[in-house]
Amino acid sequence: MTDLGLGSTIILRAMGITKRFPGVLALSDVDLDVYRGEVLALLGENGAGKSTLIKILSGVYTLDEGTIEMEGRSVRFNTPSEAKDAGIGIIHQELNYVAPVSVAENLYMGEIPRKGLFIDYPALYAGARQIMERVGIDVDPRRSIGSCTVSQKQLLEIAKVMSHEVKVLIMDEPTSALNDVETQNLFKLIKRAAASGISVIYISHKLDEIFALADRVVVLRDGCVTGKFMVAETTREQLIATMVGRKLETLYTKTPAKPADVAIEVHSLTSNQLHDITFHARKGEIFGIYGLLGSGHQEIGSAIFGQTLIESGEIVVDGKSVVINSPLDALQHGIAYVPAERKVEGLVLNNTVRVNILVSFYAKEKRRKVINRKFEQGVTRKWIDSLRIKTPSGETITESLSGGNQQKVVLAKWLELEPDVLILNEPTRGIDVGAKAEIYRILDQLCQRGKCVIMITSEMPELLTMSDRIMVMHNGSISGFLDASEASQEAVLTYAIGE
Repeated sequence: MTDLGLGSTIILRAMGITKRFPGVLALSDVDLDVYRGEVLALLGENGAGKSTLIKILSGVYTLDEGTIEMEGRSVRFNTPSEAKDAGIGIIHQELNYVAPVSVAENLYMGEIPRKGLFIDYPALYAGARQIMERVGIDVDPRRSIGSCTVSQKQLLEIAKVMSHEVKVLIMDEPTSALNDVETQNLFKLIKRAAASGISVIYISHKLDEIFALADRVVVLRDGCVTGKFMVAETTREQLIATMVGRKLETLYTKTPAKPADVAIEVHSLTSNQLHDITFHARKGEIFGIYGLLGSGHQEIGSAIFGQTLIESGEIVVDGKSVVINSPLDALQHGIAYVPAERKVEGLVLNNTVRVNILVSFYAKEKRRKVINRKFEQGVTRKWIDSLRIKTPSGETITESLSGGNQQKVVLAKWLELEPDVLILNEPTRGIDVGAKAEIYRILDQLCQRGKCVIMITSEMPELLTMSDRIMVMHNGSISGFLDASEASQEAVLTYAIGE
C-alpha cells in the first residue's frame, strides 16, 4: 500500500480501467484511489460511467483493460462473491430483495441459521433485529418484505450489507428513498464506519450530501475522470461545471403560480394507511406532499390513481364527483401517476422506448389492434426531442438508458395523454443534477399551461423550492399545510414529527 499524504494508506486502487459494450465505450482509462477510512464521493451525470465502474469493482462486470489492487495485491473479480470475499460490499440503487419471503430471510439470504435440516426461527428473528438496530430501523422481521415501503427496503438493504465484514463499502444513491431524518441517521452510521477504518465510496446526485459527508470527490463525465477534488477546497459551482461540462445557472426552475380554479379535491379519503385525508390542488400550481417514514404520504398518489383500495371518501375533478376504482378510471378523468419505483411500476424495461411511451395511450384509447407505425414514430420522436431523452433511437431497449432518461420516458408516457392532474411520487429519485433541472423545467411548463401537479417528495430542497403549497403528513393523517412564503425546513419537520 502507498501513502499519498492524506494521513492514510490506499486500500483500493484501480488503474486504467476500460470497459466496452456493443457500440459504447462506457469507461476509458479510469484511475481511482480509495484511502482507508475515507468517504470518497463519486459524482457524474446519469450515463457518465459511475455504475459501470462500481460494478467492475464489485465483480458484477469484468474489465476489458486495466488493473485493480486490493491492499497492495493485484486482484480480478469475476463474480460478486469474489469481491465480497475480498471485503467489498455494495448497496445498489436498484434494491435487491425477494418479495414473497420475510424481512429476516432477506437479511440472511443464503446464510439462514438452521438446526439440522430446519430453520432456526428464534435465532433468525433475533439476529435480524440486531442487524436492523445498526441502521436504526424497527420492522417486524416476520413481515413480508414486499409489504415494506421503498424507504424501509432501502434501509434493510443497507443493514444487510453492513452485517458483513467489509473493508470498502460502495453506496449507490443510498438516500434516494430516505427522508431527512433517515438520511441524517445514515450519515452517522457512515461516519462511524469510516472512523473504524472502513472506506466508503459514496455515489449521490445530491451535492449537499457530498459536502456534508465526503472527504474527496472524483468526477466522471462520458466514461472519463474529469476532476479530483478535496471537498474542503472546492465549490458547488465547480463540481457542477466539471460534471456537466457547462455552468448550470439554476437548478430549480419555478414560475410563481397564479391563482386558478381548483383542479382536484379529495374529501375524507380513508384507506388502510390513510385517515380522513382532505385537500385540494389548483390548476397552474405544484402542490407538494411531504412526510416521514410511515406517515402515509407515499400512499396518497396510488390511492387517487386507483391502485390502492379506498375504504371511504370522495374525489372531485373539475367540480364533479368521480368514481375511481382502477388506473384506467383515473386516466379517463384526466389523472396520471408517476410511481416512485419506475423500474418496477413505471416501465417495461425489456421493451423499447417507443413502446413505453405509447403503452398508456393505447390503453386509454383502446386502440391496441390498430398500429400506425408512422404515428408511433412521430410521437416517440416528439418526446425524445422535447424532453431531451438521451437515446440512440426510439427502438432502444429502455433498460439500457440511464436512470434520468428512464424517468423522462415515464414522463413522456403520461404527458402524451395530456393529463389535467399529474401526480409524481419521488420524481427525481436517483437522478443527476442536469436531469433534475430538465424535469423541473418540464413541470414548470406544465403549470404555466394550467395543469395541476401534485409532487410527493422526500427531498427537502425540491419540496421547498418547487412547491406553491405544501401538505405535511404524520401517522396517516394531515398534520399541517404551508404556503410557499411560510415554508421552511424547520416548519415542515415540526409538522412531520407531529408537534
